[in-house]
Amino acid sequence: METGTSVQQHAATTVYQRQISDPSAWSKSQFDGDNSWIVNLTEGDIEELENALCTARKILADRCGLTEQDFPLKSLAPKLKSCLEQVQYGRGFALLRGLPVGKLSNEDAELIFRGIGTYLGEVVSQNAKGDLLGHVRDAGYADYRGRDDIRGYQTRANLEFHTDVVDIVGLMCLRPAMQGGESLIVSSTTVHNEILRLSAAHLGLLYGNFLFDRRGEEQVGQPPYFVSPIYSFYRGALSCRPAVIDYIFSAEKKTGISLSPAQKEALHLFVEQTLRPDLQLSMELQAGDIQFINNSVILHSRTAFVDYEEPKKRRHLLRLWLNVADGRPVDPTAFPYRNGVPVGRSVSVAHNAAFEPGDHA
Repeated sequence: METGTSVQQHAATTVYQRQISDPSAWSKSQFDGDNSWIVNLTEGDIEELENALCTARKILADRCGLTEQDFPLKSLAPKLKSCLEQVQYGRGFALLRGLPVGKLSNEDAELIFRGIGTYLGEVVSQNAKGDLLGHVRDAGYADYRGRDDIRGYQTRANLEFHTDVVDIVGLMCLRPAMQGGESLIVSSTTVHNEILRLSAAHLGLLYGNFLFDRRGEEQVGQPPYFVSPIYSFYRGALSCRPAVIDYIFSAEKKTGISLSPAQKEALHLFVEQTLRPDLQLSMELQAGDIQFINNSVILHSRTAFVDYEEPKKRRHLLRLWLNVADGRPVDPTAFPYRNGVPVGRSVSVAHNAAFEPGDHA
């Protein structure tokens, strides 16, 4: 990485220059009238989850180190493994529906969520404090743009399309917003196809490295940015792992390391494709819904929302970060934090929150 006035230009991996037709390359119209991505939990499934919850409570005093064996789901397990197959090698996403979270305490809902997560992957740290479960809710901020002391998920503003840095991100909806807050997803494989169709030269630039602003939360000895490409092609599989694109532009301002005009054009072309309504699938998450997304092939966003006045009614989602052993191939040199955020102290004094390189939901 150069330390002068320009960002490294060459592609970190071979640029894949053919249209990709695997199941992850979808557009909105393919799901008109098709809800096969929704798995409705049966009464038997819910009873099994409740029994597994009782077992896990007895085993785990502090809810750490949860495994499949600690959360037995003999009948539901095949459904979860089928979900994992679709998330990993199919459309890239799945939704479980029907968990009666209104009858559960938050603590029990959290434990069920973590228990389900063990069937899809290894739960990894989401921040420097080592938190394995994230809480996504409005912290009282109208917007995060133009500020480096808050994260998008702490606001009620709409979020730009992005990915988190691990293999799979899971969201459990405890309470939806009063209005808005819809989950939006786009196939990054389809975005890749569209950019290739429009400008192969710009696509090649997206395989090169970019600087992403850490927003003042770098740990001691780290630079104020991390380095990652937008796209990578590795062992026959395409991956797209950008954090928030806006963080590239703020890193440019902070470091003085300039993007070239062509790189800026490539980034704008990327963003333009994510904003196309014909490529976006919208999900209005209900209480008890559990969404799983493959970050290698799916970009996600959220619409702005209006919340309830009463704190107990306000929008509240839980988040899991999961890595999949022997899963979809991902270039280990291309994307940082795939194994979770290292536990340690950040140097930031701007606010008392650990670096979370994903601004979800």
